[in-house]
Amino acid sequence: MKIYAHRGSSGDNPEMTNAAYQAAIVDGADGFECDVRLTKAGEIVCIHDATTRRIAGKSLRVSRSDLFELRSVYEFMTLNELLELAISAGKDLLIETKHPTMFGGRIERKVIELLDSNAERISLAGIEVIVMSFSKFALGRVNSKWNVCKVSKYYLPARFSKQRISALDIDLISKHPGLVAKVSGKGSRVLVWTVNKKRDLKLCKDLGVDGVITNYPKVARNYG
Repeated sequence: MKIYAHRGSSGDNPEMTNAAYQAAIVDGADGFECDVRLTKAGEIVCIHDATTRRIAGKSLRVSRSDLFELRSVYEFMTLNELLELAISAGKDLLIETKHPTMFGGRIERKVIELLDSNAERISLAGIEVIVMSFSKFALGRVNSKWNVCKVSKYYLPARFSKQRISALDIDLISKHPGLVAKVSGKGSRVLVWTVNKKRDLKLCKDLGVDGVITNYPKVARNYG
């Protein structure tokens, strides 16, 4: 069972900062997870929310700010910087593109452009890069070139997804543990998010999931 650091080792560090991902390396994570959005200048920045209010206390809308403005309130990483760290550290990378967004499919196009320009280095590093989304349309824009993962919070979309990699909510798995066998039985790899409690980590291990996405990779390492 692979251990992916959810926004880095974000249980003990500011999420999606260099410190969080450096801690994930020390904590023994197999890979990093991040969310990405575009700035007004088209830079791919690692952030979950549409604004900086929750993480910085001051509200800037990502799509209407540039990287300099965003970094004036928080220690943001770009996806390019995180990819460089993943390559140098030999860590897999899960990239979730966030929707809805005023930029539409441009976020996937920019991610593909970055990955394509680093394809040889990614291959030589022996790491896997997976693009994730709740949106099937977003995945369709990526599917022909890179591995994609459908993120599901509800039973039916998860049960009948045709993607070869599925990321399922831990609450969904707790309610329907048999779903893992049904999804994996179709040939899909199963990742589970966000798995922080020891009982949930044990459940995922017992169910034979392929990977967990956790805020505490050091703790999860005992199960993977």
